Amino acid sequence: MQLGFVIDHTRCIGCHACSIACKSENDVPLGSYRTWVKYTEEGEFPSVRRGYSVLRCNQCEEPPCVDICPTSALGKGFNGVVEIDPKSCIGCKSCMQACPYDALYINPESGLAEKCHFCAHRTEVGLAPACAVVCPTEAIIPGDFDDPDSYVSRFKNEHQLEVRKPEAGTKPNVFYREVTPAGIDPGLTNQSHGSIWSDSPTGDRAVAEAYRAAEAKASEQTSARTVYDVPRKMIWGWKITGYLWTKSIASGAFPLALIAAWIGADSNTGDFVGNTGLGAIFISLVFLALTGLLLVLDLKRPERFLYILLRPNWKSWLVRGSYIIGAFGALLSLPVVFRMAGIGFGGMAAPIFTVVCVLLGAATAGYTGFLFSQAKGRVLWMRRGMWAHLILQAAVAGSSCLLIAHTVGLTLSDTGYDFMRLALGVSLALHLAMTLLEGKLAPKNREAEYHRTARLITHGPYKVTHWGVGVVAGILLPVALLSSGPVAVAGVLALVGLWAEKDLLVRAGQALPIS
Repeated sequence: MQLGFVIDHTRCIGCHACSIACKSENDVPLGSYRTWVKYTEEGEFPSVRRGYSVLRCNQCEEPPCVDICPTSALGKGFNGVVEIDPKSCIGCKSCMQACPYDALYINPESGLAEKCHFCAHRTEVGLAPACAVVCPTEAIIPGDFDDPDSYVSRFKNEHQLEVRKPEAGTKPNVFYREVTPAGIDPGLTNQSHGSIWSDSPTGDRAVAEAYRAAEAKASEQTSARTVYDVPRKMIWGWKITGYLWTKSIASGAFPLALIAAWIGADSNTGDFVGNTGLGAIFISLVFLALTGLLLVLDLKRPERFLYILLRPNWKSWLVRGSYIIGAFGALLSLPVVFRMAGIGFGGMAAPIFTVVCVLLGAATAGYTGFLFSQAKGRVLWMRRGMWAHLILQAAVAGSSCLLIAHTVGLTLSDTGYDFMRLALGVSLALHLAMTLLEGKLAPKNREAEYHRTARLITHGPYKVTHWGVGVVAGILLPVALLSSGPVAVAGVLALVGLWAEKDLLVRAGQALPIS
């Protein structure tokens, strides 16, 4: 069984009866929606045409929200409906980022994710969902698409129907008849012209939409106008930026210090790590702890954070990443335990420990690239090769911190100091190369949406921060200072540049509407 809907837009009159019935039937909180109606307009007065589109969860056959959920709170039911178990949800909001259709929200009272569940309390006793019952024109048609004799299956075979974002590969089960293209493709419309009966976008979203409108006008392109839509907020903010930044430092500092020690004069002594290594361990452990703290604080139900370990969904990179971070933290603690026990840490243990630590550090830095690739609602984050770029940024962050620490008391050997300067210079150069190549790394089948969002950073409202802070101050100036200036200043600038780039990635990825 695969329940779903046909929305017949030859009948829809945009009356909002479906969304009102849904809110009443399911006690949906103010400001949140499980089904909603979007208005778009095309043309100029007096030749203006308005279109309506009824938007909702698509009960996908391959739902990305199920894969990314770290606690298996989301799953496909026997009837094909994607359901949420409130006992397992931790309010991490990853399902909201994974959904290409904006179908999930966080209940502000419970802190739990919610969405359309096909009015399960009605369908299980043979009743139709509330939205279909109240539709005055019978434009909303529910049914089982796996039953070839059902009305929706016959309707699908007899008419040419469309789905939202087929390129996302989710295999949605909400089909539209004669819907306005701009109603189901947010790339064809713009909301910067003002709205009727609803608030216009604010903040980053207003700036992004205004830029897209100006760009279309400059190229003499015409686009539809979104004149009514439900309000949307940025889901992830500075805590996620901070998580990316602190994780870069944590995963880069001690592995680089180990490599420097291994190639230095003290690599075969009885105390391979030494005082310098212990200082680097302290840096990595502190920033790793901050990484975990930021992740927990960003949960809407932080008291449930252990559910990631106790109820793991192994398909989710949130779970895999949590175990990687845990293993890396445990490995960082080993030299401290050995030192406290008076046990030497050299000889054959040195190269083996170095290899394992470097690999775990790289995994800690890079796993977020695979996590972001599961966020199919935010195409900018699905950039190919992001995992490699994150590893390079960890090398930048780690070497920068160690060079800064060298000037305030963490004394590197001459070999270690030279190696850190080289590591920072090389990693900055590769970081610049990856930054300049980002335009060519769009995910397959999502190229247009990716480039539309990426232009916000390279040519749009974020370009000054990107080129001025991220590239010039964060890459080019540090490279110049490495050869003829104070290396600590180079390290500080590199870290500031990294923060700016990670912040832009988080903000720009959420700036444009996806529904």
